[in-house]
Amino acid sequence: MSTDHIITNTKTGRLVCQHCKVEEAPPHMPCPINVIIDAMDHFESVHKDCKPPMPETVMSDYIKGFDHGCDYIVAEIERYTKAANSHDALVLAELLARLKMEGKPE
Repeated sequence: MSTDHIITNTKTGRLVCQHCKVEEAPPHMPCPINVIIDAMDHFESVHKDCKPPMPETVMSDYIKGFDHGCDYIVAEIERYTKAANSHDALVLAELLARLKMEGKPE
């Protein structure tokens, strides 16, 4: 199993998991080398299965190429708004206005 995402920050000396962004300082010197190695092994065992973060996606990314899906969503929200209470209807109306915005990115 590869743990290429676990590194040592050369400036701070801290162990870093690049997937979950957790950092941990190894034991301070002077101490036996096996204590440092044990701490490094423990950090690796805890973070070896961390998954890389999902890239953030914005609505405009979804709109590109998915206009039909967006049209379906808008229609469903409009249908639900008719049966919603007044507070929900206000929130949904604002959401619809954002989804129907003019000048969608191409």
